[in-house]
Amino acid sequence: MTFASAAGSPIIDRGALVECVRVDFGISLSSISQVVGGQDCDAVVLHAVTADGAGMAVKVSRSPDVSGLLASAYLAGCLSSGIPAPLRTRSGQSYSVVGGRRLSLSPWISGRAAYETGMDAQQWRCFGALLGEVHAAQMPRTVARQLPTEDFRTPDAAIVRVLDERIHAQQALGNRAGSDDALTDALIREWCAAGDSLTAILAHIEDLGDELRFAAATFVLCHGDAHIGNVQLGDDGAVWLLDWDEIVSAPRERDLMFVIGGVLANAPVSPQQQAWFFEGYGPADIDPVLLAYHRCSWALQDVADYAARILDQPATSTHGGREALTMFCDLLSPTGIVTRAGESLQQIGRHLSGPGSRCGTRR
Repeated sequence: MTFASAAGSPIIDRGALVECVRVDFGISLSSISQVVGGQDCDAVVLHAVTADGAGMAVKVSRSPDVSGLLASAYLAGCLSSGIPAPLRTRSGQSYSVVGGRRLSLSPWISGRAAYETGMDAQQWRCFGALLGEVHAAQMPRTVARQLPTEDFRTPDAAIVRVLDERIHAQQALGNRAGSDDALTDALIREWCAAGDSLTAILAHIEDLGDELRFAAATFVLCHGDAHIGNVQLGDDGAVWLLDWDEIVSAPRERDLMFVIGGVLANAPVSPQQQAWFFEGYGPADIDPVLLAYHRCSWALQDVADYAARILDQPATSTHGGREALTMFCDLLSPTGIVTRAGESLQQIGRHLSGPGSRCGTRR
């Protein structure tokens, strides 16, 4: 049996995983099941049970970056609670490598997903306090020098422009060949309907990046993906922040965009929830330009990801293609990140392009 990512890419064989965990971590696994719902194209998350009955979260990723594991291991040791520490291998590392993939283990947090059940006032305050502790943390030099640093460049902008050309060319040619006809057709309709929003984001993203690259912003340790889909509520109600693979040194707005309205269309953060969060986090002077940049960058990343899953991966199952289309449509909804990015641009005086426009080129 082979476990595959959300995009359908094979990540690891079950037998190789079991053997790696046994040899490198000294742990025997009695059962493994894949955790559904994740959207990482390069990784899988699994729920494993050891021979002695302990639950484990297993992550296998094609990414070579281990900074998230190093930082989360340090934070778990110095913060009061809320961050599961990765287990050490027999050689003392926080990960192992199998088949060119990075494999890590951490204790399984039994409880419920905040995305599915929501959080009460106290849990929002705890979430704010936890993220505040992360932003205030000082990494040891050995870890800090391995952290990615925000450079205000968005490579996905070029990818979205290429996708835009492909989609409009395909629309003009009426090319509907292949097994993904309905999905591609639906993507083309949604993409063209969202043309003005995407054009506005692409028209401003590099200029915002240029402006911010030379601004005096304060950088902190950011989780990088701190939406409530990565928050787990323990059986005792405790708040746990999971999945540290997007960790980055960046302005705090990089994380705070996940709670200022949110990025998940089906789980928007209400003004009341936001207020509870900041009661725990503390006062924060939000820079609207930084917020706009990070929202635009995140929107382009997701647009490129979900559109490419439909256009470039014909081997993807029909179910996977439909899921990608659903996620793409969510981006464009009134509470989706593309919409929120457009709102941020308008708030800082960068307006949407006129009707009939196409996705812009670098000015």
